[in-house]
Amino acid sequence: MNLLLLQPFAGVLVLVTALILLLSRDWRVSISALGAQYVGVLLLIMHYWPLEFAVVKLIAGWMGAAILGMGLAENASSWGEGMAGGYSGLMFRFLLAALMALLVYSLIPQAAVWFNRATYAHILAGLGLIGMGVLHFSLSVRPPRIVLALLTALSGFEVLYATMETSLLINALLAGLTLGIAFLGAYFCVAPVMEERA
Repeated sequence: MNLLLLQPFAGVLVLVTALILLLSRDWRVSISALGAQYVGVLLLIMHYWPLEFAVVKLIAGWMGAAILGMGLAENASSWGEGMAGGYSGLMFRFLLAALMALLVYSLIPQAAVWFNRATYAHILAGLGLIGMGVLHFSLSVRPPRIVLALLTALSGFEVLYATMETSLLINALLAGLTLGIAFLGAYFCVAPVMEERA
């Protein structure tokens, strides 16, 4: 199968899921979008890494999403009642995402010099995930949302880094970092419930 044909689809998939993570008010939708985002990351990384290495990203991402989802299922109130501002808050986030998309688009020529082995889809997806993750992080106050933002930005870094390095050790460290961030997010979800029970 020609992986170059899947890259535009994967790039669109990861950017759409990052937008869903930024705009979603339901934690179930966000966890599902995170799982779908890791499918797109797998499709992008498979171009540079052997399938066995790339699947580690998918498994670590899905495990992280499951861990965070279990924490939210235990204490859904840690997600919050939704984003402040209602419809106007949603439009504000969407406009900020559009501005981030313009910023990412303007950075692509310079990033193509830095990541000279990367394709256009890899650069767009990697910078887009990092930008949306940073944007989501800056607009969030709840720990689960902050964890989703960190995982999104880390996914963007992994997409760009995969174009430069294929080290198994780095792959394992990044997978461990993904799981560690997810465990931390689940802990912050469950900690208030554990304090009430004690």
